[in-house]
Amino acid sequence: KLKPAFLVKHKGKEDYEPVSYKQFERDVEALGTALLNIGLKGERIAIIGENRYEWAVLYLSAVNGVGVVVPLDKELPQNEIESLLLRSKAKALIFSSNKREEILSLSQKVPSINYLIDMNLTEDQDNVFSFDKLISKGLEMVSNGNHDFRSIEIDKKALVSLLFTSGTTGQSKAAMLSHENICTNLMAMCSMLYIDEKDTFLSVLPIHHTYECTCGFLCPIYRGCTIAHCEGLRHIVKNLKEAKATIMLGVPLIFEAMYRKLWEQVSKTSGLEKKLKAAVKISNLLQKVGIDMRKKLFSKLHENFGGKIRLFISGAAAIDPSVAKGFRDLGIHFVQGYGLTECS
Repeated sequence: KLKPAFLVKHKGKEDYEPVSYKQFERDVEALGTALLNIGLKGERIAIIGENRYEWAVLYLSAVNGVGVVVPLDKELPQNEIESLLLRSKAKALIFSSNKREEILSLSQKVPSINYLIDMNLTEDQDNVFSFDKLISKGLEMVSNGNHDFRSIEIDKKALVSLLFTSGTTGQSKAAMLSHENICTNLMAMCSMLYIDEKDTFLSVLPIHHTYECTCGFLCPIYRGCTIAHCEGLRHIVKNLKEAKATIMLGVPLIFEAMYRKLWEQVSKTSGLEKKLKAAVKISNLLQKVGIDMRKKLFSKLHENFGGKIRLFISGAAAIDPSVAKGFRDLGIHFVQGYGLTECS
């Protein structure tokens, strides 16, 4: 059985379907080959869209020999996206079809953009390339002996990612990162937290952000994990269960809301809140003498999150310490991450 790199939900389907590492590698090479073929070697390639499998394929195709990836926030106003495209001198813009009209309009205002690629199109349309068609073309080229993409030597110190910060203190800054920057960060992270191929990440936060991109996408791939994309904030708990996720990255607002809702549900059953608080006190006392009963004592609460969650990681702002401690008291390891876009 092939190891799944991703769990995806196709349109109209209820269940997650696996995409193997073998297919992921094949698609990355195929797309990279096709991007080289259309003339994007050494160019800046902007990506704008939701968390999805195609985004991951495009990112790794771009950075592993084609050019420089420029991930953009799909929620930005049109004038800001235009500004970032102008500043980045992007030659290609890859997008989801729900941004199609906006992107077509923008592309007329940014002289550097020569290529448009739609992640949803199944056939090329006017001057817009289809993601699927590029993959098909790339697969054909590779099967005919084209190894241009695979044979490219990576310069670990060269610019591969141009990341725009949120701009909270003025105009957004463009952080310039290399393979070495990102890979050093990945290895350092994994020396502090144990993550392996048995883990499944639920990807909730926007993937264009360095926090999710580094920790929720590149790190799981580096460690051989599986990534399931969340369908939206309202579906977090449902998707945790469906994907049997073991790790989730989030921001304080998400974890604080989840923790509050958990206690609200507990309070609906007469006397349960009092019993749970007593169980937490007993559990904490037992831990002091080396006995950890949390998984057993709070198994029903763990089922609320799918029964497999072992680690929550909060970042982007300071978490309420009582929430972090609260999750740990219930047997879910909870840590805070801190980083800067400039440091990957």
